[in-house]
Amino acid sequence: MRYPQKTITECAEIISGLVEQKDAEAILYEAVLPSQITPAGFIPEYGKIQRMPTSDMPFLNTGDVIIKRLNPDCAVVFENEAVQALPSANLFIIRPNIGILDPYYLAFVLESSKALSRISQRSGINSAVSAVSANQIKNNVIPLPPLEKQRNLGALWRCAKERNNMLQELITENNRLLLSISENLYQ
Repeated sequence: MRYPQKTITECAEIISGLVEQKDAEAILYEAVLPSQITPAGFIPEYGKIQRMPTSDMPFLNTGDVIIKRLNPDCAVVFENEAVQALPSANLFIIRPNIGILDPYYLAFVLESSKALSRISQRSGINSAVSAVSANQIKNNVIPLPPLEKQRNLGALWRCAKERNNMLQELITENNRLLLSISENLYQ
């Protein structure tokens, strides 16, 4: 079935991460760093960022989709209301209008359709670093099924991510056990 398509900017706000301000009056805030954004999910070990306080600080909200500006390989949905954190400079926050776009569906579409690799560009000749700009995100067209279908697809994506994480843990444990057995052979 073919669904209507919209650009991300028609159904979400794009927020660029913040550059640190080294100033005597700047305040130290919790920060989400690119190293916390992994294919396995969000790692809740916050960094720090120094910023002058303003009335329009882009603190992360539950449901914000986070992607890396450099080498974007995954999307994660921020779920921690208890922490007031700011996005660091090398991140983009996509804040969906939850009346028309489910955040987990958006993360699913960005990852599953290879949209991140499609919209990112190599930063130079023979460069291994790819980068994405706010305009590339804004102009990316996504299918927009009914909200209930989006929620179902987003839930399926979350289950698949959890299953992948469990399988990876099982593989790691299996390798650890095999290493232990082989080391016992030489004792």
